[in-house]
Amino acid sequence: MNRFVNKLKKLSSSGIVIKGLCVLTMLLYLYCVFNITLIERTEGVRRHVLRPLWEISTMIRSGDYRYWSCQICGNLIMLFPLGFMLPMMFERFRNIKAAAAAGFVLSLFIEFSQYFTGRGLFESDDIIHNTLGACLGCIIYGIIFERLIDSDTDTEQ
Repeated sequence: MNRFVNKLKKLSSSGIVIKGLCVLTMLLYLYCVFNITLIERTEGVRRHVLRPLWEISTMIRSGDYRYWSCQICGNLIMLFPLGFMLPMMFERFRNIKAAAAAGFVLSLFIEFSQYFTGRGLFESDDIIHNTLGACLGCIIYGIIFERLIDSDTDTEQ
């Protein structure tokens, strides 16, 4: 707790406002994720699909590219904001391994919760795609952050 207070003291007032907005945005985002994946779903039967990449093989076999592409892209997009916002809030998440770990842990929590509550299908594909989405968010954050630093050094010269 002491380290947290010391870090807050070092921030400017605008830095504190930005961090606060990031925290509020993250809480709203997590509520939306849990609402979509758990809260708004009705309880049913516990089901699971553990075979990795079954969605892609089903898409190819069925020829229904639109439906399965939306399923896969939806899972990539769902944890993209996590990978983008965590590095904004915490320096330790400014690398791909930390983003992957955060995405994996959150996705695993969601999938186990869906399985044990019967409010969804536990899918290994969802874990893979969610984790990749968090990694993509971190990569995009890195690209944008790098460009901002480059533009700051250009304007200083």
